[in-house]
Amino acid sequence: MPPVLPRCYLYCCLLCVRLLLLVFTGVCSWHTSGENDTDIGVRNPPVQATVDNFGIKILRYEENSGSISLSADLVSCENLHGVGSFDTTCLLNSNVYLNSSIYALGTGNLEILPHVSIACPIQGCSISFNLSGNVKVGSDATIFAGSVVIAAHSLSVGHNSSINTTSLGGNPPAQTSGTPVGFEGAGGGHGGRGASCLKNEQQDVWGGDVYSWSNLSEPWSYGSKGSGNSVQNPFGGNGGGRVKLIVEEELYLNGSVTAEGGDGGTSGGGGSGGSIIVNAYKLKGLGTISAAGGRGWAGGGGGRISLKCYSIQDVKVTVHGSYFLQLLLPRN
Repeated sequence: MPPVLPRCYLYCCLLCVRLLLLVFTGVCSWHTSGENDTDIGVRNPPVQATVDNFGIKILRYEENSGSISLSADLVSCENLHGVGSFDTTCLLNSNVYLNSSIYALGTGNLEILPHVSIACPIQGCSISFNLSGNVKVGSDATIFAGSVVIAAHSLSVGHNSSINTTSLGGNPPAQTSGTPVGFEGAGGGHGGRGASCLKNEQQDVWGGDVYSWSNLSEPWSYGSKGSGNSVQNPFGGNGGGRVKLIVEEELYLNGSVTAEGGDGGTSGGGGSGGSIIVNAYKLKGLGTISAAGGRGWAGGGGGRISLKCYSIQDVKVTVHGSYFLQLLLPRN
């Protein structure tokens, strides 16, 4: 007959097994949470407290991971003069004008009421909403900045509303030649080359060059400026900005999402289009997504658009280069 183990010994063994299971379960749960957070941004980023010009306490957030690099003020719903919170529902019912980048983080929803604008009209300025709930942009409402990043469960953009980064691009990647050299009013390049309308030789009809070939599946570069026509007027239209929309379920678009190049007028080339990324399960609506080049003495090249969606219905997508303002030269 085998010896009988003491009851206390059995209890100790069971307790050890239980502790090991808890440890491994904790590790796996933490790892999975980390993966999910990385997709749309770190949930608990290191921040520093500061006070803005209006005496409102804000936090500074910095992130540099993957294709997104952000340095922005971590704001609350109250900072944006809204009602509620980003962990429940934040309701923005009045215009918000910013002079620096912002980053909003929460587990709730965001609703921007009709005719309300949230704008940072500075080249390269970013507006970012990283929310677990739903985001609704009402009709005739506007989000306007150099970069706009929205992560949400669902996103709806109402009739005649816009997520707009046109002509607000920051600096293109280093060591690129998207902005043409000289004072010939040529268009900027990015996804396509810019045009040039002053050269007679066939080999010299192009403006700025194409760049950012290495990240075609996830483009995140600003467009480039067109060239001007003199030392006093060295540049034409500015390059387009960047938009990234990460939506778990449906993106219902009845307005517009734009990262177009700026117009150069009759004395400068058009800027090139910027970058737009849309990742959603469903993309539908009667709206428009555009990273077209800007018009000018010569047209700017188109930007880049990446759509990763299970289904796309009715939405119009344009990424063409533009044309000479008066002669309407062919698009690039």
